[in-house]
Amino acid sequence: MAELVSLTGIAHAFGAEPLFTGIDLAVGENERLGLIGANGSGKSTLLRILAGTLAPEEGRRVCRGEPHIVCVDQHDTFPDQATVASALHAEPGTADLPAAVLKALDEHGFADPDQPVATLSGGRRKRLALLRALLAEPDLLLLDEPTNHLDSAGVDWLEQTLRCARFAAVMVTHDRWFLDRVANRIVELGAQFPGGRFTAAGGYSDFCAAREVFLAGQRSQQERLDNKMRREEAWLARRPKARTTKAIARIKQADQLRDELDAVRQRNAAGRSAAIDFQATGRRGNELLVATGIAKAYGAHQVFAGLDCTLAPGECLGLAGANGSGKSTLLHVLAGQLAPDEGSVGHAAALRPVIFTQDRSRLDPAATLRHTLCPNGETVHFAGRNVHLIAYARRFLFPPQRLDQPVGSLSGGEQARLLIALLMLEPADLLLLDEPTNDLDIPALEVLETALEEFPGAIVLVTHDRYLLESLCDRVIGLDGQGGAHHRTSFAEWEQTRHLLGERTATPPPANDTPTPPRASGLDWNEQKELRGIEGRIQTAEARLEEHEQRMADPTVYTDPAAVVSLSAEIEAARARVDALYQRWDELESRA
Repeated sequence: MAELVSLTGIAHAFGAEPLFTGIDLAVGENERLGLIGANGSGKSTLLRILAGTLAPEEGRRVCRGEPHIVCVDQHDTFPDQATVASALHAEPGTADLPAAVLKALDEHGFADPDQPVATLSGGRRKRLALLRALLAEPDLLLLDEPTNHLDSAGVDWLEQTLRCARFAAVMVTHDRWFLDRVANRIVELGAQFPGGRFTAAGGYSDFCAAREVFLAGQRSQQERLDNKMRREEAWLARRPKARTTKAIARIKQADQLRDELDAVRQRNAAGRSAAIDFQATGRRGNELLVATGIAKAYGAHQVFAGLDCTLAPGECLGLAGANGSGKSTLLHVLAGQLAPDEGSVGHAAALRPVIFTQDRSRLDPAATLRHTLCPNGETVHFAGRNVHLIAYARRFLFPPQRLDQPVGSLSGGEQARLLIALLMLEPADLLLLDEPTNDLDIPALEVLETALEEFPGAIVLVTHDRYLLESLCDRVIGLDGQGGAHHRTSFAEWEQTRHLLGERTATPPPANDTPTPPRASGLDWNEQKELRGIEGRIQTAEARLEEHEQRMADPTVYTDPAAVVSLSAEIEAARARVDALYQRWDELESRA
């Protein structure tokens, strides 16, 4: 594959802090490269260096020929007085519009070419910015968070466009489902990798499996180097004579080994992300929530009607649908915060629900991080024990020196982590989560996913993160925006139903609910993807079980009876998770 742009030994800093050093990266013709990493790892900066709009402080950028590179930033940059037509570099007035522009406007529902861009919604502006980039006929398209603000139809269009494109694309995004469907190579920036980055072919699921194998190997490498270093230190402690050539060479090798071990230790330590763990009350029972025949309408608009659902411990229900279809309304009805117009919602006796909402007004911007997490004293009560504030803050990547920082000065991702930290302090039987992934980077998303998988209570989840919905939810209720609520066994099935409903828009569907599309024999696409990644998930689950068991083997844990009970429950849940994954593996293998 011929390279369009290559970067060699790239280094750049933000103020005194280095973003990355020694980065090598090449983009080939027709490649669809996903660029991921933690917030602050330098993804957007590297995108600008690829574009040639930012010169690196060190390293070289080389292009083959003069490729036409087009960028779509997170925030569009249209002139203040731009119209839809002028935004596409066309003269206003339909008579003057080129055929390609007319076709694009018609296909994407821009009825008035002279409509001011300032009057468009965020989603329509994003689509217009993408159209402008595509009409420029790039050799390389650089996209920074391209799915932000797009509705489901817009994301579908963008995915299809990129899959069929004859140009190369580099995409910075937290949308893991999008990466799975579009990317054919993933690069992650991070200090935990040699050279500051790790790459693997395929979509996001393939990347995760390859990364886990690599990181497990790097941890094993540290263990081997630790053992070797202990032997060398024992030899050095015997004070060998440094006069002989052999002794001098071995001392030099020991110094090199120490440097290598330090580098591996630093990389493994850098790979730690926020530690998210939800508290459960330990309740046992068959049903936590029962909703029967519930309906809700706003004026003449029916949000949903005749909806039944039950939730038991260990179950996760996803709520899906377009913006404005009523997902948050249904969540608040299930929570008991909003009364249904018809039907009833019953909760188990003394149920302890905990709700996470998109609204950040509960955070006082003038309050310090210290006071927000711990208004009184220096400890918080978590998982049955008192934990020092500094240790608890570190779980969410807040170092001690930032505890006196005002909450209002935190980034969006940091505020999201803070809200989850507050949520964790509330023991719950039922978690009701409304967009908990907003502003979280991929490392934090992965940790959140693992924590939710291990939560023994029930979960109701509303999120735009399609990957999380598919991997976590046992079933999904899809709201079609017309009053229909469709029960499906997975997010992928709801996607099929949503497309089917969209295709039937011109012809009214029959009175009964749309049937679930029939599955072909063997494994469908999502099950094949699940089978490819399940060994990696089993390794991760087994590693977590082993970690819990090692903690239980520590004699000091028995000085705290509550900690023993809590840890025993964690071991039980982790062991059940491993068993369930092996059972699922057998099931998929038998049908493959």
